[in-house]
Amino acid sequence: MYNQDLYVLDGGIGKNICFTNCLAKLGKVNVMSTWPKVFTNNPNVNFSYDSQLNPLLDKTTFFNKFENIYMIQGYDPYFHRNKIHLINNFRRILNQDTNEILYNEIFYSEEEEEEIQPLLEKLESFILVQFIGSDEGSKETDFFGSRALTRQEAQEIINVINFDLKLNVVNVFSLKNHFDNTAQLDIQLDYRNYAHLIKYAKSFVAIDSSLNHMSANRFCNTKGVVLWNDENVHERFCYDKNINLFSNTPGVMRFDKNIILDSLHKNIKESK
Repeated sequence: MYNQDLYVLDGGIGKNICFTNCLAKLGKVNVMSTWPKVFTNNPNVNFSYDSQLNPLLDKTTFFNKFENIYMIQGYDPYFHRNKIHLINNFRRILNQDTNEILYNEIFYSEEEEEEIQPLLEKLESFILVQFIGSDEGSKETDFFGSRALTRQEAQEIINVINFDLKLNVVNVFSLKNHFDNTAQLDIQLDYRNYAHLIKYAKSFVAIDSSLNHMSANRFCNTKGVVLWNDENVHERFCYDKNINLFSNTPGVMRFDKNIILDSLHKNIKESK
């Protein structure tokens, strides 16, 4: 028997992935999200709805079918006034223990595990990279508050991984692949595919975006290198399993490329 409640989430994919930590203690609930595939096959989710929150449409009949509806806002006033990890803020909102290990839960079926095998065979040994996040449509990345690495530095890192380390590079993107020397695949991958692939990668290099949160999946042992433009942001969203590096210039994404590559190489060696 499932819980007749509906939990409605907003925001980006990272916020939605963080919320998965809380589901086991809620019972079998319904979820509504702009990232519904995050919750696919989750044993604690009865159904994952794509967002229906359009005030111009009459959805009263639909919403009245649920006993309770909870609009969950992870970035609430408490979050902005305290140094707290997003997962723990979700736990706090739901009256759950905030002292447990930080992790997320993304589930895959046996069928999905079988379907990904041909792709894994094609990629062989590979690294996932994500150097541009939600601002991937922006031409400029070297500005205060940017989370994206400069295109030139990102390309240089990809080249070393591809040519020197002899590893395939899978670039995480949603609109356009801005980089050369990355794996050319026959299929268009989506966010659920990337969250699946990271389980099998040698390591990853990413900015503060989806890969960072995907790596904290309880079923994923892959460790990566995550690049941060500010230590305050790091405290709210980081995971200790990864090597977390901070910008040389506060608030702007500038790093020593060699430190990034040395950190990546350390993770690769440990994965063997």
